Amino acid sequence: MIMKISYYSPEGHYFHVPDHYAERIEEWRIEFSDFLQTLEYKHPFTQYMESINYDGEMEYGHFVRCFGGEDFVDWINVEKLNSRGLYRIVDPPDDSEVGIKIDF
Repeated sequence: MIMKISYYSPEGHYFHVPDHYAERIEEWRIEFSDFLQTLEYKHPFTQYMESINYDGEMEYGHFVRCFGGEDFVDWINVEKLNSRGLYRIVDPPDDSEVGIKIDF
């Protein structure tokens, strides 16, 4: 099965998902989101951001979550499958064969 992961736009990345894992993708997406919510401070899925006002003073500084579809797929492969079960594929000519769509 083909999975498309988009980021606030119609474009996205495409991944092969073996049929026997397809029904678990939504459950894993929720677990991945829960995992991201537990992250604090420095982590590969975070980035430190600061906001500086016009007077040159820092208004705030904190870590924000920074991840993509490949991070989600890598997390599944490491945490859930312990193998390379899902992988990126060449973009199909259209989305007619896409069976799973995820928007982050």
